[in-house]
Amino acid sequence: MLRLAFQTLRTRRALFAGSLAAVTLALMLLTASGVLLDSALRGEGEANRFDAASLVVTGDRDEGLDGKDHSPGFGDVEAPLVPRPPVDGDLVERVEKVDGVRDVIPDLAFSAQVVADDGRPVTPELGERSLGHAWQSARVTPYQLRDGSPPKGSRDVVVDAAAAARGRIHVGDRVKVFTAVEGHGTYRVSGIAGPPGTGLTKDQVALFFTAATAAQLAPPGGDVHAVAVTTAPGEDLEAVASRVRDAVGHGPGVRVLTDTARAEISASDVLFLDTLVFVVSMGSLAVFVALFVMASGFAFAVLQRHREIALLRVIGATPRQVKRMLGWETLCVAVLGAAVAVPVGAALARPLARGLVGLGIAPDELTVRITWLPLAGAAAVGILITRLAVVSAARRAARVRPDEALREAELADRGLPLSRLLTGLAFLLFTGCFLFFGIAMGGVQGAGLAFGGVLTLLIASAVLGPALVRPLVPLAGALLRVVFRRTGHLALANSATAPRRVAAAAVPLILMIGFPVSALFMQTSQQSTAKEWAADRLVADHVLVPRDATGLPPAVARDAARLPGVASVSATSSAWVRVSVRTDEAESVNARALAADPKLPEALRLHVREGGLTGLVSGSAVAVSQEQAKEYGWRVGDRVRLRLPDGTRTTLRVGARYDRSLGFADLIVPSRVLRAHTPDPLLDAVYVKRAPGTRQAALDEELAGLTRTWPMAGTADRDQVRDAGTEDAASQTWPAYVFSALIAAFTALALANTLVMATLVRAGEFAVLRLAGATRRDVLALVAGESSVVAACGLLLGGGVAAVVLAATSVALSGGVDLAGPPLFLVGAGAGAVLLTLLAALIPASRLLRDRTP
Repeated sequence: MLRLAFQTLRTRRALFAGSLAAVTLALMLLTASGVLLDSALRGEGEANRFDAASLVVTGDRDEGLDGKDHSPGFGDVEAPLVPRPPVDGDLVERVEKVDGVRDVIPDLAFSAQVVADDGRPVTPELGERSLGHAWQSARVTPYQLRDGSPPKGSRDVVVDAAAAARGRIHVGDRVKVFTAVEGHGTYRVSGIAGPPGTGLTKDQVALFFTAATAAQLAPPGGDVHAVAVTTAPGEDLEAVASRVRDAVGHGPGVRVLTDTARAEISASDVLFLDTLVFVVSMGSLAVFVALFVMASGFAFAVLQRHREIALLRVIGATPRQVKRMLGWETLCVAVLGAAVAVPVGAALARPLARGLVGLGIAPDELTVRITWLPLAGAAAVGILITRLAVVSAARRAARVRPDEALREAELADRGLPLSRLLTGLAFLLFTGCFLFFGIAMGGVQGAGLAFGGVLTLLIASAVLGPALVRPLVPLAGALLRVVFRRTGHLALANSATAPRRVAAAAVPLILMIGFPVSALFMQTSQQSTAKEWAADRLVADHVLVPRDATGLPPAVARDAARLPGVASVSATSSAWVRVSVRTDEAESVNARALAADPKLPEALRLHVREGGLTGLVSGSAVAVSQEQAKEYGWRVGDRVRLRLPDGTRTTLRVGARYDRSLGFADLIVPSRVLRAHTPDPLLDAVYVKRAPGTRQAALDEELAGLTRTWPMAGTADRDQVRDAGTEDAASQTWPAYVFSALIAAFTALALANTLVMATLVRAGEFAVLRLAGATRRDVLALVAGESSVVAACGLLLGGGVAAVVLAATSVALSGGVDLAGPPLFLVGAGAGAVLLTLLAALIPASRLLRDRTP
């Protein structure tokens, strides 16, 4: 059988060319994804702010409400982004007494932003974070003076060199510094300092004050951000770390980290997570699409070889031998594809990494490392998916009985086998479960669950293809008879008598239309819904939002409330909290919470569906979105335990459940509870309501003066709030375009392979038509008509898949069908599918007719 498989591959190269191209492309992407995944997992971010410390004592963000450690598992993307809580400043004395410790530095870190000479806040190279510290904290990086002197007076500040260069700040300048505690104050630049490496702390601006000034500007309470420790020369780091753990206690509330990069979240950490998500998604999609199109391709190849397989059964080949022959053929295709794709994919990893860095998805520190594990894994997966792709076709071919072999070969287009029908119905049932439970769950997570039905629905469409195509073929009859008057009837008859061939050619088109349209329109519909809900939610006349800053100092809200034309002001801020849940997965989870002022109901319409906001205003209750309440198992009146950002534990009741939370928040906590226990709280937004009788122009002028005083604040009205995030839409949707291009490449190969195979075996049929008097143009018109039937069926089924999935995701998200997306994408996808179908059939047909005489 191995020798026969080699002979088949050699004599039927066109039959396997498309499958070889598909597996090669899949393995190229899978290899590149594997190399990037391995590199991202092994990668290290930029040298961090604690680079000069031997170890760091910091808070434990993974401590559950049960007092036990709940470290995140692989794939928990959000957990590493949760800031670590502060630690008690009294730990410094205990750590100082530990043997082997040379130096202990309590690190204060608080919001502090300096304004450049052009009046704009100075931001770092990446992001907008700007922090103030005591001068002694400069040693933990270390920062060294490059000009001037350390801060000595209460109004002295040292600015890091990168920020000074961007803001054109020099020693002796008087600069304005904005902090959460003081508001704003004028300081003299006593010095400029910089770390030894240019990559250090590129994601934050560092300002240094005297220890006394830093203590005044930092949040009150005596807690510190972290405790940096350096060991004495010659000391074993792990031994010292063990003694420090004994000194501070072994409970989960405090962590002693020898990997100092884990003490603080950096921009590189976030980008490494983005890289992991992207490459895993790309690799998974490559595997699914390759398996999908190759299964269709192999099934069609076996269908085209039905007479050949029938003859093998007649001369004594057993079902096992037939399956072994097909297995060896696919194995040869997989090995040949892997031999080409693995080295090419490994070489593709570096330019792909540079592209991800350029797009802001991957950090600059991503270094591509080519090891044997992802290469061997890609080759193994390639062999596995090719074997899986041929299983169904091989089983069908092996079931042919010798006494029915020739009759079976001539009547290949009989009804669907029971096993295939049951398989298709099973995937339809899975699709129904995805859609039903997604709609029942609701919200973004419910929409995501419903979107999972696109994969099972695509598989069901492929499995049930001949049965679905059969009623669709007559729909194309009217068009064929109008466009192809002489050959339309024949083309329709050929298509109607060969639904299996039409379905096999239409399957790639179903994938080409169904998945990209569903993926792209789901994201654009969510963005459109979020913008409309944001505008509908807004009651206030204006909103003050951060500009070139991570947040607004609380004094911005106080100054806004003092303006003559302002009737009321409400502010919101956000922080991570730990909440108790009623799920089997965890006893408690991290959740992003919004701190709401008592006057928030006057500024925003929260769409309360159950309960009321009285408890939220008084500070005794939380409000939760409908979808989050379902996920966490909360009902109105339930008592919810929370661990606040500074480690304080409290219990509040659920006072209200609301909907339309997309783009807003899933958990609202009273500001008097959350903001009081959030280290260095900054405001996310300040909502301003105009006083009665105040002209809009007058209020605009007052707010303009306020933003000049607070340059990190910008104003937005209702239209601007609705359009907020439009600039980010491209960054959120471009992966869908990338994946659409990936699917287009696969489907182009699969469709071309299928139609070329279907056309090449019709050489005898074309010759008979020519002898019967048909011209070359008539034959090409026949092929074009049949291709149009294939395109119509693919577009209708692919559009049906997208319509069903998008309708379910929209209902889960908003309760109704409200879709939005780029219409040109639909037009381009449809036109491209039709053009591809016609070219893939007409080019080989034209060549056959050119090579043969009538």
